[in-house]
Amino acid sequence: MNLFCFLPRAATRLKLGAYVCAVLMATTMLGVAQSHSSSDNGDNSGTTPTINNPKNHNVSTGNYIPPAPPSGPDVYYNHRWDIYGGAAYTNFLAGPALLQRSNLGGWETSASYWLGWHWGLMADARQYIGTSGVFPNANGGLPIPPCKPFQSTCYNNPTVTGPRIMQYYFMAGPEYRVFRRARASATFHAMFGNAWGIFDSAHLTGLNVQTIGLFATQWTFSGAIGSTFDYNYSPRIAFRVQPELLLTHYGGTAQQNFGFSVGPIFRLGHLDTSGSASPSKRKHWNLHNPFHK
Repeated sequence: MNLFCFLPRAATRLKLGAYVCAVLMATTMLGVAQSHSSSDNGDNSGTTPTINNPKNHNVSTGNYIPPAPPSGPDVYYNHRWDIYGGAAYTNFLAGPALLQRSNLGGWETSASYWLGWHWGLMADARQYIGTSGVFPNANGGLPIPPCKPFQSTCYNNPTVTGPRIMQYYFMAGPEYRVFRRARASATFHAMFGNAWGIFDSAHLTGLNVQTIGLFATQWTFSGAIGSTFDYNYSPRIAFRVQPELLLTHYGGTAQQNFGFSVGPIFRLGHLDTSGSASPSKRKHWNLHNPFHK
């Protein structure tokens, strides 16, 4: 009798225990979910997420622009000025009908004023100097007759070879920084201005420069389209390599010549990238409605 009475009671107790365990587990899971939800809401409403704000600008008004990420140890590219000076080279044809090109060397100096991290304005001045081949010009273009020994009058018009020529360039234009890295950066630029070509600085023994195939001394249009590659030695000093296509218009004809320069670059000043101006003083344009400010 006791066995038959115990079995129903054991089954009832087992069901009751399982029900109690299920209720406790459900209650526990509900409490954990509520605690996570409340903690998330508290984090979003009570604190401000950490941002890159080294100068403690007011971020609540939406006028803060984080500074540029570092491009290497202490190299931020947030300078205002680039000052450059170096040795320059160009390959130039000094006359419209000459066959022999000239190798000219000289110097170049430039200054870049950066409006932001990418765009800047560049001004440049440079000089090239060298010698050029010319047309045959013995005796004013005529063959020298046979000369007797020690007869100096036979050489009154000696042949002019390799006269000295010079060029000066004065240009300005926009510059765009393509990339910036820990050790190097690169830019593109397009500058335009004037060039002063001097082709009669040598002693030509009375010959006209155009008679021997050179351009006349003159001012003309000039341009330089190229790029710069800067290797960073320190945050303020770098080494620059600058290849270019040089454009001139001597004698009413267009010339395209290769140019190249190398030298140090010095970075000065500080570019303000904080964006701390008040929103009331800045104009915001709505992309969907261009007439809405």
